[in-house]
Amino acid sequence: MRWRIALRVAFAALLSTAIFALPLALYARHTYLQEAGIEARARAVSLATVLSDMPGDEPRLEGEVRRFVARQPGVTVFFPDGRTVGEPVDPVPHAVRRVAEQETLTAVRARLAPGPCGQAILIPVISQDGHPLVTAVFIDTSRQWALIHRVWTAIGLALLLLPVCAALLADRFGRTLARQHDQLVRAATAMAGGDLTVRVALAGPPELIRLGNSFNSLASRIEDRVKAEREAAADFSHRLRTPVAALMLQAQSLADPKESAHVLESARRLQREVSYVIERTRHPALDHHGASSDLAAIARERVAFWEPLAEDQLRSCRFTVSGNEHTVRAPGEALAAAVDALLGNVFSHTPEGTGLRVRVVGHGGARVRLVVEDDGPGIDPAHLRRGASGSGSSGLGLDIVRRLAQSTGGGISLTSPPGGGARVQVVFGSPDGLEPLAPPPAAAPHPAGRDR
Repeated sequence: MRWRIALRVAFAALLSTAIFALPLALYARHTYLQEAGIEARARAVSLATVLSDMPGDEPRLEGEVRRFVARQPGVTVFFPDGRTVGEPVDPVPHAVRRVAEQETLTAVRARLAPGPCGQAILIPVISQDGHPLVTAVFIDTSRQWALIHRVWTAIGLALLLLPVCAALLADRFGRTLARQHDQLVRAATAMAGGDLTVRVALAGPPELIRLGNSFNSLASRIEDRVKAEREAAADFSHRLRTPVAALMLQAQSLADPKESAHVLESARRLQREVSYVIERTRHPALDHHGASSDLAAIARERVAFWEPLAEDQLRSCRFTVSGNEHTVRAPGEALAAAVDALLGNVFSHTPEGTGLRVRVVGHGGARVRLVVEDDGPGIDPAHLRRGASGSGSSGLGLDIVRRLAQSTGGGISLTSPPGGGARVQVVFGSPDGLEPLAPPPAAAPHPAGRDR
């Protein structure tokens, strides 16, 4: 930002300086050259006065003129027959003949020779014995051009130095603006990364001070709101520990050892989930970045957990694993919750006896696919939207799965297999190979009660 400000100020200074410098350069050139012409005119009048007082016949007059002009550089005297004395000019220009015909002492400016010093001041002269002559004094502009070049050099230096000085001053001014701007950018980036304690120092122009004050106020409000929500979630999760402990005691008192072990395992998993929620809400910085889990092993464990319920409801449940490299960069608890959310939807929103199939496909590298299919009435892809549900539930199940897949770079799609039913396809690691999201065909209508 500071360099843009400096460049714009330098351009403005260059433009404003050029607007004044160019006319000044032209005016200096005109003034100095006009001064040279005035000096030549005064010299020509003085010489004409001296020549007009010279007596004698034409040969004697020519000798006197030669002796006089020899001491006068840049002077030429034209005789009526075309002879010249002084600076050689050949042939005699038309301007000389035209001036020779004049009878009054009038100075005429004309070009007698090529080049920058070819202009001269012509004055007709009548000698004392009546011989007509023409005096030409060449305009010498060497001294004036030296002065002009000095003026132009000074103007050129001003054109260079003034924008540079303006840019340096603007850079010093913009440094404060850029420093405060960079501080705001760093603070906003840190806040986006989860650091809600970051604040900015109030410095710089009043506008940036107001902006920094607004940022600090916004950060404080966000920090207070998030802290309150985290404390509320942690307190609510902590309150669940008591009924979970009671549920574990009741599970241990069941007469059937197999059923007691099954319910006790469910209660223990619920207790772990409650502890996980408390840990995440109390210490959000303890995120599981870089954690990896075997999706095939987790899915096999969760399918085994749901199999007794599937047997009670006369559901066929099939689990298959294919490919290799089933590792997903996500915590095992999150993957288990995602698999439970997908299986729970099948059990909650399809009739008893509806079969289901779970597949884990490894594609090599970092991409693993989880597919859950059922033979039920289908599912509306609109239920991917968070909170969308027509059965009175929270509508968060599929959204939790979607967000977990997207956190690994993957995605989720809802389609209908050729034989009807619903297919939920979740890709972890890369969305390549993900089937496009499309509603089931019209032959399989979507009931409003199917949850996400």
